[in-house]
Amino acid sequence: MKRWQQALRALARRPQFAIAVVLILASGIAANTAVFSIVDAVLLKPLPYPDPDRLVTVMEASSAARNQESLIAPPRLEDWNRMNRTFDAIAGSYAENVTDTSSEEPERLAGRRVSPRYFDVFNTKTVIGRTFTADEEVFGGPPAAVISYDFWERRFHRDPGTVGKRLILKDRPFTIVGVMPKEFAGSPIDLWMPAALVPFLMRQRDARFYGGVGRMKPGVTILQAQADIAHVQKQLGEPFPQTDRDWSALVGDLKEFRVGSHRRALFFVFGAVGLLLLIAVANVAALILAQLHRRERELAIRNSIGGTRGQVIGAVMREVWLVCAAGVAAGGALSTIILRLLSKLTRSLPHSVEFALDWRAFVFAAAAGTLAALVCGLLPAIHVTRADLASILAHGGRGVSGDRQNWQRVLVTAQIALTLMLLASTGLMLRSYYNLARVEVGFDPSQSVTFHVGAAWDEDRKRVGELQKDLLEKFQALPGVTAAGFANFLPASQATLRYQMELEGIARTEESGKINVGERSISGGYLSAIGAPLLAGTWCPELKAIDTKSPKALVNRRLVEMYANGRNVVGRHFRFADFPPNYPPIEIVGVVGDVREDSVSAAPVAYVYWCIMPGGWPDPDYVVRTRGNPRALLAQIRSVVHDVEPTRAVFGAQPLQNAIDASWEQTRLNTELVTVFGAAALGLASIGLYGLVTLIVTSHRREIGIRMALGAAPGRIVNEVASGVARLLMIGVAVGLVLTLVFQGVLRNVVFEVSPTDLVTLVCAVLLIFATAGAAALVPARRAARIDPATVIGTQL
Repeated sequence: MKRWQQALRALARRPQFAIAVVLILASGIAANTAVFSIVDAVLLKPLPYPDPDRLVTVMEASSAARNQESLIAPPRLEDWNRMNRTFDAIAGSYAENVTDTSSEEPERLAGRRVSPRYFDVFNTKTVIGRTFTADEEVFGGPPAAVISYDFWERRFHRDPGTVGKRLILKDRPFTIVGVMPKEFAGSPIDLWMPAALVPFLMRQRDARFYGGVGRMKPGVTILQAQADIAHVQKQLGEPFPQTDRDWSALVGDLKEFRVGSHRRALFFVFGAVGLLLLIAVANVAALILAQLHRRERELAIRNSIGGTRGQVIGAVMREVWLVCAAGVAAGGALSTIILRLLSKLTRSLPHSVEFALDWRAFVFAAAAGTLAALVCGLLPAIHVTRADLASILAHGGRGVSGDRQNWQRVLVTAQIALTLMLLASTGLMLRSYYNLARVEVGFDPSQSVTFHVGAAWDEDRKRVGELQKDLLEKFQALPGVTAAGFANFLPASQATLRYQMELEGIARTEESGKINVGERSISGGYLSAIGAPLLAGTWCPELKAIDTKSPKALVNRRLVEMYANGRNVVGRHFRFADFPPNYPPIEIVGVVGDVREDSVSAAPVAYVYWCIMPGGWPDPDYVVRTRGNPRALLAQIRSVVHDVEPTRAVFGAQPLQNAIDASWEQTRLNTELVTVFGAAALGLASIGLYGLVTLIVTSHRREIGIRMALGAAPGRIVNEVASGVARLLMIGVAVGLVLTLVFQGVLRNVVFEVSPTDLVTLVCAVLLIFATAGAAALVPARRAARIDPATVIGTQL
């Protein structure tokens, strides 16, 4: 214990060194551990269900369409369950938000309607209660709901007596029959309800709205399941040629479906934080080397006055152990804080993922840092105790530790190379984010607000239509409002709807004779409300003026350029390929500018804006445009909805600009994280370079003093030190540029409208490193120029 106390006192005499090592080691361990914990939870761990490798997504596929994947029609889902040989069960579901009026204030709940066998597919037991029975899953059965763990905790405070209580949804009491585990939901959700489809829908083979999920039988591969369902679908083409002949099926891994879009971004961030750990470890090693070099004479004297070699080495290693232990402890605490922060920031990640500190990553990072520190403490200690005191004193101040300086040069050069790679990544991400933020989205969201008004798909459509007409009329009457409307989906919302259409009087360029287009269902006033420009014709008619016998639509400029060679299409008609043959042709009444409907980063494609009937889309995104501050309009909107129908919930209310900004949230987060890591790496590399130059100046004090006594100018001394630093920088930068080019494929996947080898970005990163390195080396270089020759030579004599 006394020896450990002596080690603590020795470190207390060098607080700057001890604090620097602890902070650097802790930051490297914490960042690496926290990010790996998220990568492991999202990408590496299996889904939280029994036998997760047997869970797959199942979708319909059209051989004729360019975008093959499609949702599943309910009768076809039943056929697949009946005729397949490779699945235990296949089920479907679709989202349906509902308004609960069982509490004092109406509350909007995120719900899913599920087909029979849905919970059998996941094979997960409830926390309390049960899942649905057969009589609850048919049309006209008792209304029932299974709620999520989060909703159970939020509303009922995990009360075991929750089962049997009721939620009032659409004026009907739904009995809560069970609560699912916390990890069950793959996305934020409050409750599940039986689809309980009407018999009419169970006969509509063209009504595709189920997202499919299945559990394969043991030993079955995805390819075997795909072939089996494709064979079943081929058989269905014989009795149902009109609806099934040109259709097949797609089977995919459920894990990949849920997390595939996050894979590249997470691995990119993890690679960046891995580089930061390497830089931190190199810096810790360099600091310890420099510190022990300064103490070389002290350790040699202790060895010569009676201290055994083992005692001197033990004293050094106890000091190293203490700073490593403090760094590891601080790293563990900091890891938890960073992990909590990241879990709040990464809202787009799968909701079922629970982020917890990954001890494997913590142990690895801590071991890497500690091992580097111990080796860099042990080797110099062995060297010092091996040499005799007279030799060290004779060579004191004349650079006898050339080997150690060479090792430190290698460490600093490696830090510079890795730092340049991180800085280049940081610059590319910043430019990518800048490009995204300035991309022309095709409309002006700055003066608009968006929101939802609770309505369900199985409500009386006439009643919902009257509600929509009343709301739009009252919104337009509000002071300062210039336009109001709604659409099935907002722009840049990742809602990619594709249909095939036949355009009158236009030469077909597709092999099938049909045109693939995106679709939005809109009301009159919507395009004006989002600030989209009208290029030709007119807007959609007002909602109350829509006529089912003469449907209207607008198209975007991209469609006109691609399929009409820029000719006027206003007044022409088209048909959707999937519509019934007796549905009247749709008239094009206007052309609007190109809006980035699919996402901000995706170029505009051909789009149709169909003027929808009242009640045609019960739960749309409303948009209201004002001349003043859009936020000030939110309270008035809630008041209007409450006056029209008090039981309707208003939710998701926000400025339209916020909704658009959310579409590049992941890019923003990646940019912020990599910028932090790049700045930290630059700081660590600067510390390492400062330590190296200080070590060189300290070890060559006598030589510098003699040269200055012989007439060497201070400026020459500074230039020589600077030239040595420049050589290290050139080597490090060259290696860093090579690494950046080697890994440009990774960068290409996460940047937008900027090349991974962008010359401006690389040059800026190099200049920043040179500027920072110059500042770091300036202080010890100037210190060398101020050495007093008489003092140094006299001390050595």
